[in-house]
Amino acid sequence: MVVRDPALNRYVRDVACRVVGEYCRDLRVYIVDAPYFNASMAPNGALVVFTGALLRMQDESELALVLGHEFAHYRQRHSLQLWTRARKTSAFSSTFTVMTGFGLAGDAVQLLSAASLSGFSRDMEREADRLGFARMAALHYDPQAGVRVWTRMLREEQADHHRRGSPVFASHPRTAERLQDITAAAAATPVADPIRHQAEYRDAVRPFLSAWLDAELSKRTYDASIQVISDRRAGAREDEAGVLAYALGEAFRRRNQPGDAATAATLFAEAITHAGAPAAAWRAHGYALRAQGQPRAAAAALREYLARAPEADDRAFIEQDIHALETTP
Repeated sequence: MVVRDPALNRYVRDVACRVVGEYCRDLRVYIVDAPYFNASMAPNGALVVFTGALLRMQDESELALVLGHEFAHYRQRHSLQLWTRARKTSAFSSTFTVMTGFGLAGDAVQLLSAASLSGFSRDMEREADRLGFARMAALHYDPQAGVRVWTRMLREEQADHHRRGSPVFASHPRTAERLQDITAAAAATPVADPIRHQAEYRDAVRPFLSAWLDAELSKRTYDASIQVISDRRAGAREDEAGVLAYALGEAFRRRNQPGDAATAATLFAEAITHAGAPAAAWRAHGYALRAQGQPRAAAAALREYLARAPEADDRAFIEQDIHALETTP
């Protein structure tokens, strides 16, 4: 589950080293392929960042804020405080398993538990929020980064009507509270010429955008995913627009509530107008046209899909559908 791409790892590590300063020598960065908003830093310097967090961030200042929060846990020795406390309780065995990884099966649920490190107290979380913010602001990153992150997270939570308490964030302050606190902190911390490095961040994550969006959709929390992708589309670059329009269309298609098919069809038609659209957007557009009673146009779109994805696993099925569409009276 570790993402080993050298360029992405180098970029995230460089940002982390700027944030942690002299502690960079203690740092080992692991980008983990998991579609959830989470990051953690263990007492031995292992910094874990989930790809779901990278999908949700939109510039380097937001990444620096999250990394600063996790570094604050490490610098304040919060994990070791929990370890010491756990040794005195009957929960030590399970906490040892979570914190060291011994006995973990390695699936996503176990990984989520490991990342939570058994849950910091809310006071520890507030301290990490405060110190992480101060760390990134001292580097002249945009103080509004946290306002943007927690505003989007609040929208995501509110969009997911089936949300249940996450084991990772169970001990964290409520998102609305964090947003209120960081809004006040940002207002009190003016930074001249704040750094966002949006282009640098988007260049770093662009090669993985399609895969991360597919993983987001695989969670089948479509209300939340629609919000996440809609937020990511705000201000999207041309090379991202087709990928994001297609993914949002897929979220609506799969959710399949009244009106969603029409919305998805519109998004698929938009996606193929962008140069960076994935080949699958043409397939989705073709089937949307078929549903609209346009067999010739649907066949043409499906042929374009096969031209763009010559090794497609579903080629035989698509060719059968093309034949049926082209021979429709």
